[in-house]
Amino acid sequence: MLSYNIILFFVFLLSLPYLLIKAISSKRFRYRFFDRINPDPIKQSEYILVHLASLGEAKAFLNIKNTIESIFKKKLLFSVTSNIGYDYLKSQGLEVFLAPLDFIFLYKKLFNYNLPHLAIFFETEIWPSYLNYLRKYNVRVILINARMSDRSYKFYLRFKVFYEAISKFDIIIAKSQKDMEKFNKFNKNVKLCDNVKYALGKKTFDYDFLLTLKMDNKKIFVFASFHKQELEFLQKAINEVLSLGYRVIIAPRYMEDLPLFEKFLKGIAVEYSMLSKLSDIKDCVLVDRFGILEALYSISSMVFVGGSLSGKLKGHNPIEPAVYNNFVFCGRFMDSFAQEVEYLKNLGCLTQIDNINNLKEHILKIQNLRILSFDKKKEEIENCYKSLLLKLTQA
Repeated sequence: MLSYNIILFFVFLLSLPYLLIKAISSKRFRYRFFDRINPDPIKQSEYILVHLASLGEAKAFLNIKNTIESIFKKKLLFSVTSNIGYDYLKSQGLEVFLAPLDFIFLYKKLFNYNLPHLAIFFETEIWPSYLNYLRKYNVRVILINARMSDRSYKFYLRFKVFYEAISKFDIIIAKSQKDMEKFNKFNKNVKLCDNVKYALGKKTFDYDFLLTLKMDNKKIFVFASFHKQELEFLQKAINEVLSLGYRVIIAPRYMEDLPLFEKFLKGIAVEYSMLSKLSDIKDCVLVDRFGILEALYSISSMVFVGGSLSGKLKGHNPIEPAVYNNFVFCGRFMDSFAQEVEYLKNLGCLTQIDNINNLKEHILKIQNLRILSFDKKKEEIENCYKSLLLKLTQA
């Protein structure tokens, strides 16, 4: 562990010029950067620590938040690695902090011996120093909804420090049989529950803009969580969808990219309204508000999930729109959601395309959207977690 921290420190020093340039040019990157290298000590006591990566993981975990709280009877404190995950959890009224860089001495400052009753890590969040510090003080640590890509599997086998880190979990709850088999190579206490992201239930929303968007009964097509790298695809896609009589809603993944999307729409001469200013509503609406994507899914009929049209990206969660009975489109690059994509494909409510010319053709083919119910799946997942975690409390 000492060697890992030394190597990490030198990598940090060598990367410092790049990090400074990145911090200047990217608001998202510099967001509360000093909190990551000089964390405030935790003041809560008798809490359960939940460590997540970003927005998608935060939303997924909240599907079973009540189950976790009912089992352990403790308050949850969240640790995240991204600004959008931080902002989202704050917007839900939850206690959250940005995880520091993975150095042992930063965790000493963070916890200051005020350790959690239990630490829960989510999916792929395997940080050697974080885990080592907690286990050093006999904090039980578990990994839930655990997943491991083929690339990660080879990487972990090659580097002993990650091999050892995975072995430190008291229990690993994998989200699929394939993931369980991979984790078994590193840890002998691996169990299986279904994907937590399938435990999502429908919500009701009372935003005024929903009534405005629906008032003329136009069908709604959402381009969700699109990145600036995907604007070229949008150029033709918007007009194709508009020509079919849909109202198009475009939701950038990052609000800091909003000016780029505005410039893009003006450049292709598409008239649009901002979501925050719908008094003069157009057939194209640009979302300028964070955290309301699920509300838009509740009134749309088709969604194209962004982050899936560039090899540099790995996709976003297609389950969220499917829960609201949307037909889901996405590109070929859905590495982080391969299991979810196959699941929805088998249900007949998702298709992957990489050629914009195919989009209009697919839309015209879809006459009747399949009505899905995740209620039974949600109950099964909650019961599975209850069974496994109750055993942990009794151990």
